[in-house]
Amino acid sequence: MYDRTFGTEWDDLDREEAVERAFALGVADGVGSERPAELDRVLENFENAYDRSLIELSYDEGRTKALDIAAEADDAEAVWNRLVDGGGSPRGSPVSAALPGAITELTLTRRPREGPPSSLDFPSMLRK
Repeated sequence: MYDRTFGTEWDDLDREEAVERAFALGVADGVGSERPAELDRVLENFENAYDRSLIELSYDEGRTKALDIAAEADDAEAVWNRLVDGGGSPRGSPVSAALPGAITELTLTRRPREGPPSSLDFPSMLRK
């Protein structure tokens, strides 16, 4: 399932791609198709401990969701299809349940805002 959707012929991943792949690897592990070498390869692509932690959280989230759904699903393919779409993106958030409230999946993939922070803007009463 994982190989068919993602393939393993890659050289470099950005954070979003790595989080999606880790989630899918977790789902695959949850249905009995473990790929530890591929997970290690994804993790080795990042030196930053923060990025590695997000990838591990995404993997754990995928595995947990797959194990929960596997009890009521007919087969591994059904679990995969409920959690991962045909393009390889998670159908739900890959890390939201594992992160504290202030950090969401939106902050993981959103580009930094350009311009000054809103806290440095003038209050509306001081603008013309």
